[in-house]
Amino acid sequence: MTQPDILLVDDEQDILELGLTVLRGAGYQVMSAISGDIALIYIQQGVRCRVLITDVILPGVLDGIALAHEARALDVNLQVIYSTGFAGPAQVRALGAPFGKLLMKPWRPQELLDAVAPLLDHTAAA
Repeated sequence: MTQPDILLVDDEQDILELGLTVLRGAGYQVMSAISGDIALIYIQQGVRCRVLITDVILPGVLDGIALAHEARALDVNLQVIYSTGFAGPAQVRALGAPFGKLLMKPWRPQELLDAVAPLLDHTAAA
């Protein structure tokens, strides 16, 4: 199995599907999860991505911030993009997210690509 460039985590199906379509259309290898708990299972089972894009508010035990902390404990080079429609940068930092970018929902496809592109030295496969 090829390791994904990106692990996309969001419990909103429409956002997840749009993100997958946009990112895969740009040539990125993307894996997705509908909760932080599922995403962490993937990571614990050996999935290694270079960028984690996670919603801040997720169902289950792990919200996006806790997921990012757990994932970065296993890979300190992991880049994180937080996605939220409820909190601004100051609130996300106050919740304990000392690293990562913030992408406000509803984001446009180009905004997603603009957030990811600087984090990956990626040449799309033909």
